[in-house]
Amino acid sequence: MTAAPVLPRRLAFLESNLTGTGMRALRHAVDLGLTPVFVTSDPAKYDVEPETARAIRETAEHVLVCDTQDPEAIAKTLLTSLGPGETPGDVGLRGIMTVMEYYVPTAAAVAHRLGLPGLDPEAAGRARDKLRTRTACAEHGVSAPAFRFVRSTDEIDSLLREIPLPCVVKPIDESASIGVRICHTVEQLTDGIREIAESPVNSKGQPRIPGALVEECVFGHEVSVETFTFAGKTTVLGVTDKLLGTTPHFVELGHTFPSTVPHAGRAADLVLEALDAIGFDFGPAHTEVKLTPRGPVLIEINARTGGDFIPDLVEQALGIPLLEQSIVAASGGVPDLVPTRAEGAAIRFLAGRDGVVDQAPDPAVMANFPGVVAHRSKAEPGRATRYPRNSHDRLGHVLTRAATPALAAAEADAALCHLAPTYR
Repeated sequence: MTAAPVLPRRLAFLESNLTGTGMRALRHAVDLGLTPVFVTSDPAKYDVEPETARAIRETAEHVLVCDTQDPEAIAKTLLTSLGPGETPGDVGLRGIMTVMEYYVPTAAAVAHRLGLPGLDPEAAGRARDKLRTRTACAEHGVSAPAFRFVRSTDEIDSLLREIPLPCVVKPIDESASIGVRICHTVEQLTDGIREIAESPVNSKGQPRIPGALVEECVFGHEVSVETFTFAGKTTVLGVTDKLLGTTPHFVELGHTFPSTVPHAGRAADLVLEALDAIGFDFGPAHTEVKLTPRGPVLIEINARTGGDFIPDLVEQALGIPLLEQSIVAASGGVPDLVPTRAEGAAIRFLAGRDGVVDQAPDPAVMANFPGVVAHRSKAEPGRATRYPRNSHDRLGHVLTRAATPALAAAEADAALCHLAPTYR
């Protein structure tokens, strides 16, 4: 009797960021003995970043092409292309995940459809849609800004009777600070609403409900709380300090982990309430909070690991490989969230200015800073840049580790100065 073939332990990845956690996740999966399968609607869009294309080529057993907005199409493609099979077990599929904010609800829906580990699809949808987050948290008494969803500029007069200037305008379905701005005048508010409301799709081409979310502007230091939920328990890994760029945009220019603010831990209690309010039940979450005079106020919930290398900060400071443990959980394993050290880590992002780069420093200068564990600069002579209006405009970063978060932050600030380009 012929023995049944041993199937690979496959983990499907649904789309990805072009850089950062996406490609590292593929390589981590391989290191964990898993066989990545990459699912996308358009393989060619990853060719614009040579390192990204190489990572997919070197790690993915299959690149499957289908409509990645359609959970049923994705599930069918996985079973028929890896099989044939009628269940994930027939084709060795252990899970499906994404590190890309825009596809979190879709990945959750596919996992639910196939009986694989994953976040409750309703919770994923509430987290992805900022209006649904606001509504669910308001129903549960979670401290958050006053808000209103408006479909056009015709509603401005009645809006201002509820939410005075200054206020914040944002899309309900973007990431990386895209479309987020503070408005001090009616003209700015009109422009902000019109820009969002007149676009039928978001920056990834996904259809959206026409309209913009307008919120009370809350003032205070911003932090994020990094958590992991598994088997009915949410573990608070720590609180991250955020360094924001100048208004009217809210681009993040740095992070320090753990937070150096004495009362930042109060944000964690609020976040646990917010996660309960949306029904969050599986995996990592990155939740943003403002520390205001009236106490912590919820900004948004992201049902994934933090961007901007925050998983790297957690790993450098605590020894917990957060991205790897997310892969472990998504593929049916039990994540290990026990810290192995108590240090600090920080990242600072390089913000260019409006103009054309003349010269970029030799990155070898980073060797003079022993706390630097990673760095990158995209500033090249002749490149036109602008002061960041969203995270994609940033030109590079410096990531450090030290005995304390304050020391790591100081080292990152010092090193970043020597990575800045000169301009014509």
